Amino acid sequence: MGCEELIESLKKEAEEKVREIWIEAEEEAGKMRAGVSLRLEALRRENASGSSSEADQKVLLDAWNRARTIRLTSEDRLSARLYILAVSSLHLLRGKGYEDIFQRLALEIPPLGWHSVQVNQDDCDLAGKFFPDAGIAADRNITGGMEAEAEEGWVRVANTFEKRLERAWPQMLPGLIADIYREVMDDESPQAG
Repeated sequence: MGCEELIESLKKEAEEKVREIWIEAEEEAGKMRAGVSLRLEALRRENASGSSSEADQKVLLDAWNRARTIRLTSEDRLSARLYILAVSSLHLLRGKGYEDIFQRLALEIPPLGWHSVQVNQDDCDLAGKFFPDAGIAADRNITGGMEAEAEEGWVRVANTFEKRLERAWPQMLPGLIADIYREVMDDESPQAG
């Protein structure tokens, strides 16, 4: 399963949790908009001339700032949930063809005298084929790939699914968030109702 399939899987698994976050944020933003509207209406009635006063501007600015804070907080929570879902979906990459993936990951590592290699417990025999002189150890925190050490620990390479996701996440996240925004907006359109 490549990056595209992982993204699709994440979108499907996260759909319900994403909706919950956005519903909460929209409800809170709606309450804030209603409160601001009431305050603005009261200020306008007080202001006989009907022109915008400094108080009106301050209320609007405060409302925009609070709405922006809610949105950023919601996006941050969404990002954290998506990352957790992504990590929990890494096991899907261990399906058919995983040995080829492991081989490619192993061949990406420079040829050094690796003295220890840590892998998923199911990969110990496979790792022995690619790192015959290294001590192979199982690490339950590794879903796929390997961490290798050489030069008495001075050289360490992490080529695990987890590390690759961590590195790719800043590039993946904006696309995921954009897809979620599009999906939420599509669901809120009059045609979706």
